[in-house]
Amino acid sequence: MKKLIKKYAGSYTDRVIALTVFSVAVNLLTASVKLIIGIDLSSFWYIVNAVYYLTLVAARIASIYNYQKVRNAETAEKKIKIESSFYRRSGIFIFLIAAVYFMLCVYMFTQQYAVVSEGYGGVIMVVGIVVYKLIFSVYGLYVTRKLHDRITETIKTISFTDAGISLIIAILTILNFVDENIAVKTSAALGMLISASFMVTGMVMTVTRTRKYHKSQQKEP
Repeated sequence: MKKLIKKYAGSYTDRVIALTVFSVAVNLLTASVKLIIGIDLSSFWYIVNAVYYLTLVAARIASIYNYQKVRNAETAEKKIKIESSFYRRSGIFIFLIAAVYFMLCVYMFTQQYAVVSEGYGGVIMVVGIVVYKLIFSVYGLYVTRKLHDRITETIKTISFTDAGISLIIAILTILNFVDENIAVKTSAALGMLISASFMVTGMVMTVTRTRKYHKSQQKEP
């Protein structure tokens, strides 16, 4: 079965890139719809949500672009250089994605406002999507770290960040279904903590990887 999958679907990295291209299309469509609604209603909520999805699009396009550069590189040395450069900067994307959502959570907390799906159907759909994102992003990180593919690992780290942040909306939807009075502020406060932790992670990733790179460069003859 695995051989058949590899034969017709390509390598794991090829499948990740294909799914990333699909995600870019979906995220871009989502961002466009939210931006149009946000401008039409003068809604800060929808506009910031649109910016969040546009940030995801930018991060994923950068990953695809660098993947293509690696594939087209003429030498192994050039491939390593492209991968290392992008890998060092990947933490910046994590920081930006989390920072945008942190801003949205601050707005939620101060204005006590959020757009939430209602009813059993809304709860099941939102929670289902978040669980799907979490499971496949964690699995993806596990697989890519065994492959030692830095660009694919970055893509999966971005997906994990998106899944972690999406957890905020799932919690908000569940709490709103149980108790509307505490839903927004509780979810917003938790969201600020989650977003802030990803922001710190992004900064640490960039700084640590840059230091390691400079040390390795100094050791080279």
